[in-house]
Amino acid sequence: MRTLSQAGGRLRAGLSALALLAALPAFAAEAVVTVQGDNAVEILDLAAGTVAARIPVPGSPAGVALSPDRRTAYVTRPDGPGLAILDIDARKVTGTLPLPGGPLGIACNPASGTVYVADWYGKRLFVLTPKDGTLVPDGEIAVGASPSGIAVSLDGATLLVANREADTVSVIDAASRRETKVIPVGKHPFGITLDAEGKRAYTANVLSDDVSVIDVAAGREIGRVKTGERPYVVALARGRGFVTDQYTASVTVFDLATLKPERAIDVGDHPEGVAASRDGSRVYVANWGDNTVSVIDADTLGVTNDIPVGDGPRAFGDFLR
Repeated sequence: MRTLSQAGGRLRAGLSALALLAALPAFAAEAVVTVQGDNAVEILDLAAGTVAARIPVPGSPAGVALSPDRRTAYVTRPDGPGLAILDIDARKVTGTLPLPGGPLGIACNPASGTVYVADWYGKRLFVLTPKDGTLVPDGEIAVGASPSGIAVSLDGATLLVANREADTVSVIDAASRRETKVIPVGKHPFGITLDAEGKRAYTANVLSDDVSVIDVAAGREIGRVKTGERPYVVALARGRGFVTDQYTASVTVFDLATLKPERAIDVGDHPEGVAASRDGSRVYVANWGDNTVSVIDADTLGVTNDIPVGDGPRAFGDFLR
């Protein structure tokens, strides 16, 4: 049985949301990458293709989410267990918060700043409210078994949670903190991604080697996309989906309109976290097995750079700013 820090990987291991988006650059200037093997978080200068700073974070850091203003990073520490709070500009940890169970997946509500942490060993999300520069525990939300990836709609009203051991996605009303729908998907969904309109969600199903496409309003799966072995997370850019395939060291690219695979892009060993720049021109892939971050041109579908990083980059979540 794998430990929590290995989950999803190999056997090792007040501005409104719209105003905030308008204030952000279209391109990504930095990446906040959890390097699990080195017990650290690295800040990458994406233009230079270098590590600009390294911040020690013990406890096998894995998941990452950024605050609405993109100045604070929240990092899960499965072997803590708990959470670390980082000031990205100051390049330092400003606080830690112990959490029971197995904190792994994490997301931040873009409208309220509320942070949600998935308990891998339970059937719950921890709700954490920002207050005076830190986070305060503020209850729990019941979901399915082994919740992993979390996605939040731009207006902050809806949460979607991939329940790995239940083979389902939970739809949560953020205001009432109640599960409103349970959607069957592929086998062992891990990462979940919601499009900008909040209409479709995509889960990477680790054991069925495919992506489930969900119509959020209808509350049902409407299609499947075949991927490489052990898909992890999906990013969306330029009308395409980009799926990290852990065991085939590739990224499967598929058309969002037709749901047909287009090609597989070779990247580093054991790719995991993936995210697209806001303008969709670049896709960034954390390669856990060979300690690099690959940069993909979303138009040409070619790898333009491989940035060396520390040991075991995971970057599971929202890691670009």
